[in-house]
Amino acid sequence: MILTITPNPMLDKTLWVPRLEHGLTHRAGRLAEITGGKGLNVSRALLSLGETTLATGFLGGHTGAAIRHLLDAEKIPHAFIEIAATTRTGFTVTETENNRHTAVFEPGHHLQAAEVEALLAFVQQMLPQCRALALCGSMPCPGFDHMYADLIHLAAARHVPVFLDSYHAPLRLGLAAGPQFLKPNRDELLATLGLDMRAAAHHRQALRLLAESGATHIFVTDAERPVHLLAQGIHYLAVPPAITCVNPLGSGDALVAAFLYGWLRQMPEEELLCFAIAAGSVNAGNPLPGYANLEEITALAPRVRLERI
Repeated sequence: MILTITPNPMLDKTLWVPRLEHGLTHRAGRLAEITGGKGLNVSRALLSLGETTLATGFLGGHTGAAIRHLLDAEKIPHAFIEIAATTRTGFTVTETENNRHTAVFEPGHHLQAAEVEALLAFVQQMLPQCRALALCGSMPCPGFDHMYADLIHLAAARHVPVFLDSYHAPLRLGLAAGPQFLKPNRDELLATLGLDMRAAAHHRQALRLLAESGATHIFVTDAERPVHLLAQGIHYLAVPPAITCVNPLGSGDALVAAFLYGWLRQMPEEELLCFAIAAGSVNAGNPLPGYANLEEITALAPRVRLERI
């Protein structure tokens, strides 16, 4: 089983309008509600690939209840810690005329120390059943930036590999704890380490700094642009195949899921990397965040161009 942890989930509402005009009132043509948050997207993709997964984190209030209902409808196994605060809602407006997406997210919920301790205790209880742990997304409020580092230490004691996908202080503190796998995107890396991966001189420097954590595989994504990655000490540039982008949200999460799926099945190294990159592209071609389809990913993976740097 792969346990995914989402400290800051949300109810994700998407509205479709022909074109978004600032300062005007719009009436959406349709509305869709799904569970939002990186870890939930990872669990959705893992389940689609046929992998056993359990999603956990924090949920509270009427929004938390709505997310639980949606997870049940999708048959995504979950065991969230109930909190006193209300889980956030996010709004995405999709313009049908130009396929442009504008997102606005509510602030994250407040956490209490006892709620965080309850999550740590639950994860420790579940670790003997886990083949991997995915720590995904931001912290909902200040004061608990150390939580990912604490979870990495718990997993290390049980020899459970950890994939960390975060930014700012949770990433910096998590790096010091020694995760096996990392996936910041370019903007997150710039915000966390002050290194712009679009500057060629920063490519090796950023990967070297991240590798000091002991991580064996590091992906630095940049929307539809090539992915810089470090795998077992080898620097690659992975060029995704050209696709028609429908919705890029969740593409990095699909990458995380596909990588863990392939890594646990001991895929050959470069085949594994192409499989993971292809999963991100397949997701981007679908409206549902965290979309994964094994046949589509397998068919697209040979079109990923992998170059050693």
